[in-house]
Amino acid sequence: MNAYIKKIYDMIYSPIITPYNLLENAKIDNYSYVKYYKSGAGLATEMECEIPEEGTKIFYYYFDEKDYLQKICMEYNGVQQEVFNREDAIQEAKIEYYGAKAEYQEVI
Repeated sequence: MNAYIKKIYDMIYSPIITPYNLLENAKIDNYSYVKYYKSGAGLATEMECEIPEEGTKIFYYYFDEKDYLQKICMEYNGVQQEVFNREDAIQEAKIEYYGAKAEYQEVI
C-alpha cells in the first residue's frame, strides 16, 4: 500500500523532471536540438531526437510556473500524441490505490 501512496505523492508534489534536466540531452549525439520557450503559465521544451529504426521524433515537455512537468507530447510523421499528462497520472495512481485497498480489505 505504501508504494501506491508514494506514487500518488510523487505525482502531486514532485517535479518528476525539470527543464534543467533536459538541457543535458543537447549533448547526446542523437539529439539535434533542445529549445526552450514560454508556454502558458510556464516553460516548454522542444527536442528533436533520432531514434534508431524509428526515425526522427520531436518531444514537447510542458512545465508549470514551479517548473513541475505537466505534460509530454511526441510528434512523429506530422502526428502529435500525448504520452504523459500529470493529471491523468494522478487519477490513474488513485484508481490503482483504491483498487488495491479494496482487494486488501476483501482478504481481511
